[in-house]
Amino acid sequence: MYTIDVSDSGTPGVYLFNDYPKLAVWADGIYMSADMFDATGSTLQTVRVFAFNRDDLVSGAPTGLRSGVFDVYGGYIHLLPSNLRGALPPPGTPNFFASIDEPNLLRLWKFQVTSWGPPVIASLTGPTNLAVNGFAMPCYAASIWLCVPQLGVDQRVDALGDRLMMQLQYRNFGGVESLWVNHSVAANAAVGSPIGVRWYEIRTPNGSPTVYQQGTFQPDSNYRWMGSLAIDGQGNMALGYSISSANMYPAIRYAGRWATDPLGKLCAPETSLIEGTGSQTGTYGYRWGDYSAMTIDPTDDQTFWYTNQYLATTSGSWRTRIGSFKLSNNAAPPAGAYIYYFPIVANSASPVCH
Repeated sequence: MYTIDVSDSGTPGVYLFNDYPKLAVWADGIYMSADMFDATGSTLQTVRVFAFNRDDLVSGAPTGLRSGVFDVYGGYIHLLPSNLRGALPPPGTPNFFASIDEPNLLRLWKFQVTSWGPPVIASLTGPTNLAVNGFAMPCYAASIWLCVPQLGVDQRVDALGDRLMMQLQYRNFGGVESLWVNHSVAANAAVGSPIGVRWYEIRTPNGSPTVYQQGTFQPDSNYRWMGSLAIDGQGNMALGYSISSANMYPAIRYAGRWATDPLGKLCAPETSLIEGTGSQTGTYGYRWGDYSAMTIDPTDDQTFWYTNQYLATTSGSWRTRIGSFKLSNNAAPPAGAYIYYFPIVANSASPVCH
């Protein structure tokens, strides 16, 4: 076990408070980002990004954990590191960090460790700004937290609409490199504007990055937010999210796309993991689903695992639901213990795509 002090401000006696840390696996290490605030936690000072050596973490190196760190100034916030799944990137490929900014920018940085030394030799370059389809960050970029309505109560919950959602997924299919990520969007920032999930595939991130495809999943007037996506070994993508409105309790659902779908479209139908039977009030305030996550099972590179929260009764305790499913042609469940298994999502002859 290693303890890393990330609070150093560079000024003796002045310490920073790290918030919203995000971890990701890469070929040479674990990469992390954190928003760094003053000691009161009220004023953003910088975004700090970290690289921790993989071999040291695996071996428990007695001489200490080799690491690199950079501060990202310029008003940027909520950077998300790239998370490796499947085939390795080409040797020497940097880790990528991304953030989003309205009305139409996705930003990319490269964190390159050229030597783990010691000393560690590394560089951080960027951002490269990519134009995406226009959007508004919901709830006035999260400055108004109470945003998503629920059935039967006046209290709304947080859409966390000012940042990319976990995780920034990296895939390498036969030398075609891509980054996949999502965030919540609305047509208007005002509270009361329904929210959908915007997703992107960015190709050639280490060359001249381009937005290969993008889409917004908002098939009706319900609010969909707190998304998380993953891609299987065949290039199929699954997107999980929370869904709620004044006419329904918060629920957990997912949709997806097969690799053969038209660009920018989700043709795997929306499916329910569980429909909630209560709304959130009082004790838990406005936060919702911060630890929602979609990932792919490394044992078969086909099974998607998804977890999110819901309520069984209004004002009750949060509950967690974990489920698994496939979009591939092999519908057999994974070996070993699992919580709940959904069979393959059928690829119908005439799917309704969004």
